[in-house]
Amino acid sequence: MAALIISGAGVLLVVLPWLIWKGPYVLDAAHLDESELKKGSAALVTGLRTAVVAFAAALGAGIALFYTARTYRLTRRGQITDRFTKALERLDSEKIYIRIGGILALEQIVQDAPDQAATDAARVLGHFIRHRTLHAAPPPAPESSGNQPAAEPLPREPAADIQAALTALTRTESRTHVDPREKLALHGLHLAGARLMQADLTDADLGGATLTRAALGGATLTRATLYGARLSNAELRWAKLEGAILDGATLDGATLDGATLKGATLDGATLTNATLRGATLTGTYLSGATLTRADLRGADLESVRGLSASQVVQVVTDRHTKLPAAFYPSTRAAAAT
Repeated sequence: MAALIISGAGVLLVVLPWLIWKGPYVLDAAHLDESELKKGSAALVTGLRTAVVAFAAALGAGIALFYTARTYRLTRRGQITDRFTKALERLDSEKIYIRIGGILALEQIVQDAPDQAATDAARVLGHFIRHRTLHAAPPPAPESSGNQPAAEPLPREPAADIQAALTALTRTESRTHVDPREKLALHGLHLAGARLMQADLTDADLGGATLTRAALGGATLTRATLYGARLSNAELRWAKLEGAILDGATLDGATLDGATLKGATLDGATLTNATLRGATLTGTYLSGATLTRADLRGADLESVRGLSASQVVQVVTDRHTKLPAAFYPSTRAAAAT
């Protein structure tokens, strides 16, 4: 910037006066006749001087525009910072509606300046959710005594401010501008009944989280970690679970109609009474999974891994269900002959 200022000053103070004074006689020397200057050739001198002055004015206007634009960017950045700070102050309020207002303010800031605020807002909202959300209750120990006092029941759905923060944090338009290194860390949280339709949970860490009855229809959970998560009766229609880790997860009664579980791992998962009509399970790992009364009508199971005959006899299928070739002895025999 200093070099640019010095160069500009040199042009205005040295080069420009020289061009106005001597420029016509140097640049247009071939067209000037000293003896005829008084008769009309002087118009060439005047014209060139006028052009030089006009160029100088345009150059000055360009420099002024550059500084105006720079000043505007700095001013706007300062305004975004001020708005961000005020939104943070609202998040610490004891009144829930003020906290919701702070979350909405952060979301609006991200829409106005995604490149500047998206990653910072995601980091703040993640901390807000982790700070204000209860942790998932541990599974009851089989040897626990019946004389122990009953634990206080956990809420059936997130508080309004937590839900607002989850919606803002997982909105696809916002996640697009978030630094890929800023992962969603929601592991071990009690998020039962959360409404996360169409949410972007790519690479999210939800291991051990409680998502019972959560609405995740159409959500993107590509490569998400859901190890040991509780998803009983969760709504996962048309969800994208490519490469997701669901080992040991509980999906009893979950709805996964039309879901894509390509390359997902469900080793040891429980899918009792789960619905997977029309689901795509290409390359899915199902070793040790409990599939009692799971509805797999129309599902594609041709390339699943770890599926045993004892698992297949427990599921509900129809003529549109595609099982691995190993489960069609007659076909294999015909092929051998």
